Parts: sequence; structure tokens; C-alpha cells
Amino acid sequence: MIKSAPGNVSLESMMTEIRKLAAARSIELPPGLFSDVAPKVLTAWRARAAVEAPSHMRTHPRELTVLLLAALVQEREREITDALVELLIATVHRIKARADSKVTKELINAFKR
Repeated sequence: MIKSAPGNVSLESMMTEIRKLAAARSIELPPGLFSDVAPKVLTAWRARAAVEAPSHMRTHPRELTVLLLAALVQEREREITDALVELLIATVHRIKARADSKVTKELINAFKR
């Protein structure tokens, strides 16, 4: 669920992203867990965890499995937050465009009268 991409701008897609963020946060990773890890390394761990099958992941030592999954969850949490911000910005732009259109129509109708 948390690996899927956000959909088009809509209330449903925002609610889906909020549910994904809640799921990622419910794991309660410690703040600053990877603060001393280079971003490229963290990205590589996340990518590795994202493509490995669960059956293959189970063959790793427990510490490696937990590390890879924690990297995946932390990076997805950031990505989901970014997606939510982008959806919010797109929603605000859509509201502004509709408001501009409505005002323009009202002015045209008032001018015609």
C-alpha cells in the first residue's frame, strides 16, 4: 500500500495519501534513525528493499532485513509527505482557477446586463 504512487488531484487521492502516511508513521521509527547515513546509501537501501521479493527478504539476516525495511519506510514517508504537499498545492491552484473563472463569468454577465 505505501509503495503506490498518488493519483490525480482529488479528495480521494489526498485521503489515500494520508492513510499511507499514517501507516508509515504507525511503525514509529526513531527520529534521526539514519541521520549519520549518507543520502546515497539510504537511497540504495530503499531501492534494494523495494525490489526484493518478501521470500528473498526473509533469507537475509534479521538485522539486514530490518535495516532495509526501515530505510524503505523512512524514505516512503518522506515521499508521501512530498506527494501530499504537491496534491495540496494542486488543489489550491484548482480552487483559484475555478474562483477566477466564476468571477470572470459574473463580470461578463454584469457587463452584458
